[in-house]
Amino acid sequence: MQIHKPLGQPIASPSESTVKSNDTTGYRLSEKELDKLSGREAKQEAEKAASSDMPEHIAKMIEQLEKLKQQLELQKEQLLKLQALDNQQDEAVKAQVKAQANIVASIQTQMVSLVQTISDAMKEAGVTDPGTLISAMV
Repeated sequence: MQIHKPLGQPIASPSESTVKSNDTTGYRLSEKELDKLSGREAKQEAEKAASSDMPEHIAKMIEQLEKLKQQLELQKEQLLKLQALDNQQDEAVKAQVKAQANIVASIQTQMVSLVQTISDAMKEAGVTDPGTLISAMV
């Protein structure tokens, strides 16, 4: 199946489909083109280039750091939702807020520890470009 055709040609001829397209431009962007326009392609290429220079064990730790970062964002959102509840005087809600705050603090501690471990591993491997680590932290 062809994703797109040059301008001036119909998207589907009557023999290809009986459904008419409402798209008057005659052109649809492919996934690759959408990635390029959104900047995802450049980001992916930069990550590949950075990881190709990086020893495999360090690249895996950086991946883990990125996963922790995502988890942290989700847990922070959950904490904010709990803190926004109206019944903050309820003991059960207080306990949930405290538990969620502990989860957030724990993930933050894990991230700090992992950043230090990655930094030490980079020094040991002779990697002098901290850009990959910094981009994973941001």
